[in-house]
Amino acid sequence: MESAKTGQMLTRLRVTISTGERRVWKPTSVVRRRAGGEGLQLQYLACGLSYFLLGFVGPRTEAEEIKQAIGKLLSEELKLELSKTKTLITHARSQAARFLNYEITTLQKDVKRSINQRTGKKRRSINGRIGLRIPRDVLVEKCNRYKKGGKAIHRAELLNESDYTIVNNYQLEYRGIANYYRLAYNMHVLGQLKWVMEQSLTMTLASKHHLSVPRVYDQFKAELQVDGTTYKGLRVTVPREGKKPLVAVWGGISLAWDIKATLEDQPPPIRNWVGRSELEKRLLAQVCEYCGATRCTDRIEVHHIRALKDLNQYTGREKPMWVKNMAARRRKTLVLCRTCHEDVHAGRPMRRQTIKLMNATTVKTE
Repeated sequence: MESAKTGQMLTRLRVTISTGERRVWKPTSVVRRRAGGEGLQLQYLACGLSYFLLGFVGPRTEAEEIKQAIGKLLSEELKLELSKTKTLITHARSQAARFLNYEITTLQKDVKRSINQRTGKKRRSINGRIGLRIPRDVLVEKCNRYKKGGKAIHRAELLNESDYTIVNNYQLEYRGIANYYRLAYNMHVLGQLKWVMEQSLTMTLASKHHLSVPRVYDQFKAELQVDGTTYKGLRVTVPREGKKPLVAVWGGISLAWDIKATLEDQPPPIRNWVGRSELEKRLLAQVCEYCGATRCTDRIEVHHIRALKDLNQYTGREKPMWVKNMAARRRKTLVLCRTCHEDVHAGRPMRRQTIKLMNATTVKTE
């Protein structure tokens, strides 16, 4: 594909078909007009996604020609149609291009100066450079997951889990977001997400133990040492006989910008897994999750439902406690004794009183 104005605008999209997977080597930034009329420079981004980003330095008319050439190539060689609504031409300095949930723009700040190591004088250091940032709508959406009515709330689906599981879940969710946006120069805005998640975490623990939030901080607060830096956070320790204790922490994640960070968005698969599933562990406990009966007093069975949406069919009347337990844990199974299981299927009031899950574990171990 040739252009009389710029010479070679785009050489080709190199396509490799192997083992049923289409890999496209797609041009990305920078496409730059070099001094001396030597043409354009191309770099390539290996991307298996259905979209790509192309950076171009030049007039908008040439950008339109490149867009049309790419559309023609996709149509003729790959039998693909270029989406007109999603294929946009964006001015990098006044706007931002959206790519892989990042906003990509050209940095411009005259007051930002650094000392040149060769001359020893201050000079503008970031003007014209490419910058990645976290979109504002992404930050708001992730904060809203832990809010209701504009305020942080507890997560009812975690109330029946252990303290270790609750803290570990929050930490893993926050760590994944922070690691993904490590390349963003405005990564510090994730401090707002951390504050909202911490409020939700402490409120969840407070609701589980019937405590106030300050009491939760008094019970779980800890100082975390990470790479020589001290962070304030929360820690839950589960002692184990003959083994190292299980430790779950909240916090201790740096929000420092690292432009050379490697994004591990495809962690290696877990192999040779020999652990038991959650349902297997619940069955092996041999405890009724409603009344706390054990196999010594009654037969243990498992109640199944087809889908979680079936738990919402109790409209106009209060849901039974066993339904609330399954809905809170978001599980389609409930381990019950024979007596409770018969009451559930008969649709009658439960003959035995319910107990909390942690009390059921106590009954089993005594």
